[in-house]
Amino acid sequence: MMRMIIAAGLVASSVAAAAQAVAVPVTLTEWKVEIARDTLPAGPITFRLSNKGTVTHGFYVRGEGVEKGSRELPAGESASFTVNLKPGTYEVFCPMSDNSHKAAGMVKKLVVTGAGAPAKKPS
Repeated sequence: MMRMIIAAGLVASSVAAAAQAVAVPVTLTEWKVEIARDTLPAGPITFRLSNKGTVTHGFYVRGEGVEKGSRELPAGESASFTVNLKPGTYEVFCPMSDNSHKAAGMVKKLVVTGAGAPAKKPS
């Protein structure tokens, strides 16, 4: 019985965390990553990806112990994924073609502040 209560609590907390994720639109094109905000509050972040380019792109988050990426997105496709980010500086980029997309300019810096801090749009 105790295991069922613990399992139910874990499921409920996972659902609550996903529901409270900050949604961040990201557009991928040749050779840009356009992100709606470059400063975000710590916590779960859902990156909503849209490949508006003409070739396959991907999206990768690296920093503060996080190494997570999306699936490859063919031209015209969209996807999303959620990652829990703690305060610090992250690099977001397209990892396609042995990072040649990143080298061509598909890279951005993302700053994550303490939880509850307001998100900033890029200037």
